[in-house]
Amino acid sequence: MLTAASTLAARSGARVVGDSMAAAASSPLLVLHPCVTNASRRFHQSLASSSYLHKNAMQLQRAHRWMQCKARLYARHLLTVAALHAATLKHRSALMERSLKPAEWSNWSRKEWSDELLKTLGSTKLARLWSATVRLGQLTLLAAPLLCMLPLSLVSQRATDYIWSYALWGIEQAGPTFVKLTQWATTRQDLFSPEFCSYFGKLRDETNGHSWKETLQILQSQPQLDYLEHVDINPTPIGSGCIAQVYKATLKHAVGQYPAGTALAIKVQHPHIWQKVCVDFYLFDKLSHLLESLPYLNLKYLSLTDTVRQFRDIMLPQLDLTLEMKHLQRFNRDFCNEEQVKFPKPIEQLTSELVLTETFISGKPIMEFTKDNVPFAVKNELAYLGLNTTLKMMFVHDFLHGDLHPGNILIGYNDRNKLVMNLLDCGLVVEVGPEQHVNMIKILGAFTRRNGRLAGQLMVDTSRDCQAGPEDVELFVQGIELICVEDEEHNFIECIGDYVADICMLACQKRVKLEASFINMALGIEIMEGIATKLNPDIQVAKVALPMVLQAEVMHRLPKFSLW
Repeated sequence: MLTAASTLAARSGARVVGDSMAAAASSPLLVLHPCVTNASRRFHQSLASSSYLHKNAMQLQRAHRWMQCKARLYARHLLTVAALHAATLKHRSALMERSLKPAEWSNWSRKEWSDELLKTLGSTKLARLWSATVRLGQLTLLAAPLLCMLPLSLVSQRATDYIWSYALWGIEQAGPTFVKLTQWATTRQDLFSPEFCSYFGKLRDETNGHSWKETLQILQSQPQLDYLEHVDINPTPIGSGCIAQVYKATLKHAVGQYPAGTALAIKVQHPHIWQKVCVDFYLFDKLSHLLESLPYLNLKYLSLTDTVRQFRDIMLPQLDLTLEMKHLQRFNRDFCNEEQVKFPKPIEQLTSELVLTETFISGKPIMEFTKDNVPFAVKNELAYLGLNTTLKMMFVHDFLHGDLHPGNILIGYNDRNKLVMNLLDCGLVVEVGPEQHVNMIKILGAFTRRNGRLAGQLMVDTSRDCQAGPEDVELFVQGIELICVEDEEHNFIECIGDYVADICMLACQKRVKLEASFINMALGIEIMEGIATKLNPDIQVAKVALPMVLQAEVMHRLPKFSLW
């Protein structure tokens, strides 16, 4: 209103000035009359007043325009802030979504298998002792010929070849526990000879199975599922592992979301293996207690008993194929957004404790890609893909595939002609739980930053049974710090096998009890690292591991650290 009034006043003043000047020019008599002089004075005063009003009006207009520009700038600033805030929220929500803790941690608890194991062996100590004695006698009979033939290997190559063949046969006859341990050993070429890894590596691809007649008996023993009415099974097995053997089949009619004709893999458990595995772990538990009780060796600080129990707790669930079905469901959920990592999809309607039905996945064994005729770009992509998948299972999901030997990794291509890593046989998994997982992340995070003192102190603080005195604790921490200083040119993840060996020796010397979860996870990294280095010897493990460690620290809301 003020601006409009000022503008109107200025325009009116201009018109008055124009009319007065025109009148003075047209009548010279008016200049001589006294009244004209007074009128002229009044005219000049009004002219000055009009100029003042005009000047103020211009200033007010400029002020008004400045206020309008300021309002526009402020509105633009508000819009920019709102856009940045929305983008930040979107980024934070995406980061938080990637860093969400596993849903299973909300009511996580470790199942105790001791009661079921003891129930299988017998209700009394005498019955358990008898079962253990019989099993020990069977293992002794298998090992005795091998021990007798060992001296002959020094004088005859033919005897050496026969010893290797008998050892392979003996391990298969010993049962799933020993086959699984040998499969793991063949992936550790840093601990065992190339001849050992090459010969026993056959167990990763194939083991002796059972007959088709026994398979039919198992299928028919569960009439509630009526497998033969739903599927058409090829009686020739396509593979056999230490727990079960696999047949290829097709659906006769639609089941759930799967139409008729869907290719299936049916996994049938070997008969009578539950008793063997339970007795084996009973013997291992007693043996680990015996070794830890030996004086002066301080072996109990290696957590041998805890390690045996963890191995038992991840081995026994493999004997219930409904648990493997649940593992597959979780793996498929965890990697649903990963187009280059796939798992078989279980069919719940056709799965029981002894039989698992899942979608069929084809591909080439990963070791086929280690040959010289495979392009380096393909090898390099597979090496980083496998390592990234393993570390994500460990650091982000706390659900590690515990049986990642090369026989369980098939490589294929998707519709976009991109490499796909298919992971099979998911019965064996490693899961440490929220408390141990955060401890492991703290320790590994300190190691990757070469903070040996912090890593050593955390290993002492998280130990559940540390009997070391203050001096031993300080010497242990200094020893861990020295390990990091001496290997300053390397990264912990790059040389994890050497680190673990040195840490175990130091723990025994200083009587610091190590957590079994830390050792198991470290060995899990080492197994996949062994496969990755066969594909690319120059692979940079830290390049993949460090972002995973940082993401795990965000997930646990740990204090922020600098990278180095």
